[in-house]
Amino acid sequence: MKKIILPLALFLLVLVIFLPRFFIKIRIDCKTQFGACPPAISDRLTPLNGKTMFFAEREIKKNLKSNFLVSGFTIQFKLPNILRVDLIIKKPVFALKNKSSETFALVDKDGYVLNVSGETSLPRVITGGSLPKEGERVNDKDFFALQLTDGVYKMYQIGSSTIEGDTLLVDLTGPIRVIFPLVGADREILLGSLRLIYSNIQSGENKTLYSQIDLRYRNPVLR
Repeated sequence: MKKIILPLALFLLVLVIFLPRFFIKIRIDCKTQFGACPPAISDRLTPLNGKTMFFAEREIKKNLKSNFLVSGFTIQFKLPNILRVDLIIKKPVFALKNKSSETFALVDKDGYVLNVSGETSLPRVITGGSLPKEGERVNDKDFFALQLTDGVYKMYQIGSSTIEGDTLLVDLTGPIRVIFPLVGADREILLGSLRLIYSNIQSGENKTLYSQIDLRYRNPVLR
């Protein structure tokens, strides 16, 4: 008798655990580390309200794994019928703008465009080239320019720069124009050189001697 009861009990336990997944009609509660889920995500999840937990969970995973905005997520069932979805959303840290456009491509730390906005307070680069679409990566030259601009912003709170050919132009207080190379250079070395040179220029009588720091050469040129 025991040999029959034990398998039967296990079978019933499995039914209790898994069978409701095929019958419970769920409601999705979607949150991110910043609050409510953005429309780009919630609009895709809303149609799953009222579906069975099994179907909804499968579709949620499929949607989120393919969404470039999402870097991680968890799904948790809460009684009586709530499917809680917690997301970690990628955060833009740079902005790229075409000279003739009124919108900014907001870019994450890996160089991917997360969305487009008409305004931003992020460090931004103005370029004459075309902007990538959402989900696409900016080219290497633009990404290097964004990283340089972010470095300048952290040092001097100057958050705007312009690409001209293979150079990046940044205007610091002074006024001092800085010319960065965008090809064949090391970002940390360039920023370190700028800090040293600019600090020296800004001290005492040197303030009025120079108006330009050209970092395109092995030995920086002051004009």
